[in-house]
Amino acid sequence: MSDDSGATRPPLPRVTPSMGQRAAHLAFDEIYYRILQDARVLSPVACKLVQLGAFACAHSWRRNLMFNAGLALGPDSTALARARCAYDMLGAMQVFIAEVLQKHGARQPAKHSPVTQLEGTETYLAARRLRRGVVIAGIHLGSFEPALATLRTIESRVHVLFQPDAMPRFERARSEHRRRLGIIEHPVADGISSWVALRDALRADEAVVIHADRTMPGQIASPMPFLGLVDAALPSGPVRLASANGSPIVPTFCARTPTGLRVWADRCIETQQERLTARDVAQHPAQLELVAAMESAIRRYPRQWMAIDTLRSSASAKATP
Repeated sequence: MSDDSGATRPPLPRVTPSMGQRAAHLAFDEIYYRILQDARVLSPVACKLVQLGAFACAHSWRRNLMFNAGLALGPDSTALARARCAYDMLGAMQVFIAEVLQKHGARQPAKHSPVTQLEGTETYLAARRLRRGVVIAGIHLGSFEPALATLRTIESRVHVLFQPDAMPRFERARSEHRRRLGIIEHPVADGISSWVALRDALRADEAVVIHADRTMPGQIASPMPFLGLVDAALPSGPVRLASANGSPIVPTFCARTPTGLRVWADRCIETQQERLTARDVAQHPAQLELVAAMESAIRRYPRQWMAIDTLRSSASAKATP
């Protein structure tokens, strides 16, 4: 990435967890994640117990989830509705984790795709006919990995910008699944190296997948209106990367339905080749369109939005008790 002055930055330092955090991660990884991966009959019960325990005891998670549930449901939602939504958000995350781990533990790949509704194909193909690569902007909703597998049937090369997970078992499972699919991973912590690799992929007319609803450590945030929050901290990377090459952005989402997974491309957001700073992004037409698409998806499926981190900028977070 580059900063607002345009100067490039070196790879970001890896964040080293404390001994207490490492011990907690190891215990969680060796007990809970092992159950999800190896004892499928116990998986639903384990997910529910962790959902209950985390909602009751993990105060920072519950605070963030309640706040984000209020954004997703709107200002007229009641405290009870927000609590129920926040609880379901936490449950959606446990289901997603279990799915990733069980794919890794499966002896044979699933014969049938869990994606039962695929919409917006013509929108996506229209973006690809521009021959300038494509930035696929997703959000933490539904189930991300099956959507990647579906994309891989269309694209010969798919690149993903990602944040490695703190849980070793989950990270191994996710990376192995993507390796089998032929997905090319680029860690956020690699900084300018990942930025250059993704830019080069777009120049080669390849597909790049980035989450656009959460700023990961090392990403540059752009405070902007989102879901009624005046200065939500959203990543500037998707629009800046697309604009560096004049590539189209296709907001693409995945949600669970009673009959399976629904994957849909919302729209094609065209960009022109220009160099943007993080400050330029907030009111950029492409970002405004992207925000509108994300808001629509979240408000339609609020309980599936896995928004466990704060969306508030550092300034507003300090001002809010």
